Amino acid sequence: ATGFPCWVGGWRGGRGVSLFGNVVDGRCIVSLLMLSSKDQPGGMMIKSRQLFVPSLEVPWGHRRASFSTTNFRMALAKQPAQVDLATDFVIPEGDGNVTQASQALAKFIRQCKRVSFITGAGMSTASGIPDYRSPTGAYSKGHKPITHKEFVDKESNRQRYWSRSLVGYKTFASKKPNVGHFALSNLERRGFVEGLITQNVDGLHTRAGSEKVVELHGTGHVVRCLSCGTKRPRLEYETEMVEKNASWVGELNSMGFESGDPSVRPDGDADVNSQLMYSLEVVPCAVCNGVMKPDVVFFGDGVSMESKTAAFGIVDSSNGLVIAGSSVQVYSAFSLILHAAKKHIPIAVVNIGETRVDNTGLESLRLHERCDMVLPETAEMLS
Repeated sequence: ATGFPCWVGGWRGGRGVSLFGNVVDGRCIVSLLMLSSKDQPGGMMIKSRQLFVPSLEVPWGHRRASFSTTNFRMALAKQPAQVDLATDFVIPEGDGNVTQASQALAKFIRQCKRVSFITGAGMSTASGIPDYRSPTGAYSKGHKPITHKEFVDKESNRQRYWSRSLVGYKTFASKKPNVGHFALSNLERRGFVEGLITQNVDGLHTRAGSEKVVELHGTGHVVRCLSCGTKRPRLEYETEMVEKNASWVGELNSMGFESGDPSVRPDGDADVNSQLMYSLEVVPCAVCNGVMKPDVVFFGDGVSMESKTAAFGIVDSSNGLVIAGSSVQVYSAFSLILHAAKKHIPIAVVNIGETRVDNTGLESLRLHERCDMVLPETAEMLS
């Protein structure tokens, strides 16, 4: 079943070598290396910062399995293959106090009993999707996402957007959930998480098995007509675009811009600086011939009332709020924090870089660590 937690590994020289992961789409996605010894059958995570392995895929076969209380153990005959991170992006490192941070967060969640999460780009960096504001993130390289007004106003802007998307989206769509996503899914199933409010448009929380998810800024995997509201899967829409622009795609590829470029941005964009962009034939809505746009909130656009209502409802239903992997610079997310503070709901922040909450006195707990390091240990401590 998708999202089912598992252990992969075995014993060697009196020490257990295990990989922690979850089953997704018939494969075991491994995200954290752990060691244990026979006199500590429960296992102990050590040196997780050095031993972290991003998004390994293990073929789902050649296995024998035995079940334990919360996880199952499998021994696999094949070695996993690496999945590359986006080129020249470096995941920021935290303070290096992962265990202490995990203990503090576990205590916070245990005291609150039921918490909500607001997540951001820092949740998905371990899946190979760069963030925005870190030293090697998209903004640090001068990337400026298209605004809603720019997209709507000019056909040339839409040509530029979709030509870059044709290069970057397949890489964006191929990314898998990491152990941080699975930890939150696990905590939700065990009753610790009231719901997730994510600013990400990658859909990885849902793929990891989380069910109570509000995608505050929409989803990057769907396109919607701005006139009649018709929706289509983005991959289907872009496949049609490629078919209608076969000679254009061939010419683009001859210049070195091949679909699936690893230099993906957090929104699925890629860097294509070529006048060829402006000769792309953009596919209109099949129903009304209107303008098709990714079903995401561009800068200058507003969050839907449905999403706002759902997000505030999750906060109201929880006894604590955790910010994970976000600087919460965008007001749509920060307003939820202000709302929680007014209701005297305690707030914890897990983020390496500076946040809008820092030095405001709103937070009860501030942790400068990676989400993919802290959340799995926290989930383990709460088991």
